[in-house]
Amino acid sequence: MTNRLAGKVVVITGGTDGIGRGCAAAAAREGATIVVTGRNEERGKETVAYVKGEGGDIRYIRQDVTDEADWNALFDDLETSVGAPDVLVNNAGDCILKPMTEYPVDTLRYMLQMNIEACFMGTQRAMQGMAKNGGGSIVNMSSVAGLKGGANGTAYGASKAGMTMFTKAAAKEGKPLGIRVNSVHPGLIWGDGVVDAMGKEGAEKFRKMIVARTPLKMVGAPQDIAGMVVFLASDESTHLSGKELVVDGGYMAV
Repeated sequence: MTNRLAGKVVVITGGTDGIGRGCAAAAAREGATIVVTGRNEERGKETVAYVKGEGGDIRYIRQDVTDEADWNALFDDLETSVGAPDVLVNNAGDCILKPMTEYPVDTLRYMLQMNIEACFMGTQRAMQGMAKNGGGSIVNMSSVAGLKGGANGTAYGASKAGMTMFTKAAAKEGKPLGIRVNSVHPGLIWGDGVVDAMGKEGAEKFRKMIVARTPLKMVGAPQDIAGMVVFLASDESTHLSGKELVVDGGYMAV
């Protein structure tokens, strides 16, 4: 531990597994007070136990990021417990892949809710609190799919591209308030969520395809993204805002 985030309150949505859990553990190791949110209470408890097992300061709050009432309840709770966050990581999201000709409009609306609307609500509330505290850092978890189109990913790619442009606009509004807003764009990060989205056979086929096309010949792990998030949360990145940071093993370079 080097205490790069000592004294900071870091809120991570979708912190119950995968990238979110990895970010929570990494930020806690750097001395941050962590609040993770998510819909799955059992997985939330697992994240808390994992981080506490490493000596971290963490709590879990159940939240559906598509529900404005849950956002209001979260920030009301923070105000009376740990105060306004110094860092918000809008990590919660979803990925549903289908051919466009078979994609239900209701599923498209859900994807936009998860990957844009939730990000908007979280950023809005965080900026209100951060402005009173003199600034902060907001990290929006986008994807390389928000920079490069892919088959069966029309809704996912569109929602992540929307998040990318939202980040740039929010960064301009946050500048006079001392608030930095950046987006992180992971390549393939291996975990249960990939298999859930694609099925076991489809996920393995996709993994092999990505490895073949990636200069580093590997897929990523949650800790690869967590390192970037810790950097953006820390004072080391105070001159960085409105940027998209790609962490993909070189996939976008070829």
